[in-house]
Amino acid sequence: MGRAIVVDHKILPPTEDQLRQIFKKYDTNNDNLLSREELKKAFNYLGSVIPGIRANRGLHHADANKDGFVNEREMDELVKYAVRAGFSVKA
Repeated sequence: MGRAIVVDHKILPPTEDQLRQIFKKYDTNNDNLLSREELKKAFNYLGSVIPGIRANRGLHHADANKDGFVNEREMDELVKYAVRAGFSVKA
């Protein structure tokens, strides 16, 4: 299931904070907004077999102001969506 962390020979999915940092890393133009394409690349990095669909669903769940981007205030909803989709465990 995507990127994982190995601790004491146990494989753990990324934490919510690590997910947040991964999403921020994919803000490639540094405008503090995540576009559909940036989200697609982030979900691809996380190991999604359907990153375009994950990006669309992430926007649907997180984009409260419906501008087509995920901003800092909307990031928590994006992370919650990623957790529900199985990309993390609750810390």
